[in-house]
Amino acid sequence: MTDHKNRPRPLSPHLTIYKAEYSSMLSIYHRVTGILLAVCLLLLGLIYKLQAYNIEYFSILVNLTSAYVLPFIINTIVVFIVFAVVFMLAYHMSNGIRHFIWDYALSTVSKEYIKTTSYFVMVLAFVIFVGLIVPIFY
Repeated sequence: MTDHKNRPRPLSPHLTIYKAEYSSMLSIYHRVTGILLAVCLLLLGLIYKLQAYNIEYFSILVNLTSAYVLPFIINTIVVFIVFAVVFMLAYHMSNGIRHFIWDYALSTVSKEYIKTTSYFVMVLAFVIFVGLIVPIFY
């Protein structure tokens, strides 16, 4: 009577049998960049609050970091973070515009249109990224 409970049940292959499509990967990246941008905004607000209240521990942490770690490593990490955040912002914005157009301007969307707009989103994100990065560093 309880024999069927002890038998191992086959697992569904679900994600392993599907080929990842370009548009589905862009959709996943859109969600991930939205979450990461929200986290960055919260951290920026936290850092601002710590500096506004002039908390002693924050200044000690900054002094320890600058005294014991090479400034080159800190600058490299900061530049990488700025590049990553600006690219995430550019990508999230351009893909959001695409989804806005899909939701409000088009009634039907074909597979070819999705593929074309996916490539356009990546090109537009890169152009926006370069347009935002160049004034920051030059």
